[in-house]
Amino acid sequence: MEDKKRLVRCIYKARENSNTLKNVSIKYMITQVLENMFPGMSYTSSDNTWDNLIFEEQDFIKPGYELYEYELYKLQNADAIKKFREERNALLDKSDKYMTTDYPHRIELNIQNWKDYRRALRDLPTTARPTLDEDGNLTGVEWPVAPTS
Repeated sequence: MEDKKRLVRCIYKARENSNTLKNVSIKYMITQVLENMFPGMSYTSSDNTWDNLIFEEQDFIKPGYELYEYELYKLQNADAIKKFREERNALLDKSDKYMTTDYPHRIELNIQNWKDYRRALRDLPTTARPTLDEDGNLTGVEWPVAPTS
């Protein structure tokens, strides 16, 4: 745990145009990703890359790069993911009234359309890759269109 604390401090002390900053940042990111994925698991890597990562527990099989890449994405885009979930949850809350049994739908098809819309909202976290643009707006999300009531 001591090494991680020192590593975090190094990121802020290194010069902005320094290769040291880049190398320390890469090492810090892989450390963060691995700590999230496999808390307490021991490993080594000759160059701090996923390709050269070796877990010290012999029976452990290293997962594919896609899993590492997704965890890295989550770390780098935590604010975007939080904002995305807040907006999605607000849309679900807003559409709750259409699912009550006493809501006066004009035709039966409207009920199914609202169910499909809400299902699409719930499925978004598996398909969307939200990021924030320079103005703090969400990108990388294709929102489903709400049915007309």
